[in-house]
Amino acid sequence: MTQRYDLVIAGGGPSGSAAAWQAAQTGARVVVLDKAEFPRDKPCGDGLTARAVSYLQKMGLADEVSKFHRVNRVTVYSPSAWELSFPKRPGMPDHGHTVSRTELDALLLKHAESAGAEVRQSAEVSGPECDANGRVVGVVLKSGEKVYGDAVIAADGAYSPIKRALKIDSEYNGYSAIAIRSEMHANRADSDSLDIYLKLVFQGDQLPGYGWVFPMGNGVFNIGLGYVNSYKNWQQINATQFLGEFLRTLPGDWELPAIEELKKNKSVRAWRLPMGFTAWPPWRPGVLFAGDALGAGKPASGAGISKALESGLTAGECAIAALTNGGPDDFTNYALRMEAAWGNEYRRGRYMHKLIGYPRVANAGVKLIDNALFRDRLLKTLYKKEQGPQHNVK
Repeated sequence: MTQRYDLVIAGGGPSGSAAAWQAAQTGARVVVLDKAEFPRDKPCGDGLTARAVSYLQKMGLADEVSKFHRVNRVTVYSPSAWELSFPKRPGMPDHGHTVSRTELDALLLKHAESAGAEVRQSAEVSGPECDANGRVVGVVLKSGEKVYGDAVIAADGAYSPIKRALKIDSEYNGYSAIAIRSEMHANRADSDSLDIYLKLVFQGDQLPGYGWVFPMGNGVFNIGLGYVNSYKNWQQINATQFLGEFLRTLPGDWELPAIEELKKNKSVRAWRLPMGFTAWPPWRPGVLFAGDALGAGKPASGAGISKALESGLTAGECAIAALTNGGPDDFTNYALRMEAAWGNEYRRGRYMHKLIGYPRVANAGVKLIDNALFRDRLLKTLYKKEQGPQHNVK
């Protein structure tokens, strides 16, 4: 007997689990389908911004989040060293955390299940099921099984099979970043700082990107780098080799392993991060896109977890609202919410994405950021004085 749901969600990552949790609150029949068996590894910087922490708190996970490794500041090397506190906003935490995606994603998926969503692991979605009019009415699994729903949320990642099958195009397609990371032990004390390295040079060109060293606790660090694809020679970069070069620029007394050793233990992972709305409008009849399938990565920094959670929560809410009050042919409510939340930010981000692809511009930008007076003026422009992060030169 064919099962039918109110909402079928393809993908059990942060956006899919958040959407499922949100929709299940209404009593809707929700199913989450994911090709993996959880817990599973997922390449990521593993950093939770204050905003990401706030979404997890709103989902009722404050106690669980408090057990993650806490970070209270950001240290930037540009190349001079300076620190930023997290900005203080009403109702928002003034700190972040780090946690592996293995742990975070398993927690979120279990949380959605506890809220009433049905979870099916080892259930790989190969594409959408459409009716005679082209409206999405469910999904097809790799096994050939069809799962039907009044609406579908495609939270199936950067290479979304649903988006590919529907030939979704957007004027914003092509905006993405390439990132690579490895987790490793280091001979240094655990830290409460997210360290960012802006001086990232390839064949003499300042890259539009940065390196990072994020503490995970217990002497383990997530170390990686990322750069956007507006740099004309980005395809010439051997990301693994480049990560090895970055590791060699870090302090020798940290006794970091060589890239060859990290490759042997298979801890080096690279990924692509779509950003700036690569599916727009973010819906078609019967389906909404969230997380990487939406291109939800933040163009300015590549931050993805907070955007995945926000898009998932919004998609879950908007899907149920539309089904209750109109039907699955029109999810304009979701587009309006996403535009209101991110529209201006992502327009600026896409502009900057193109601009900093020019090495001269990227180099000039790093020089400006390295100037303490300029930074102070920039922060006062970006933040209200009482809410802005505290800026200290080390």
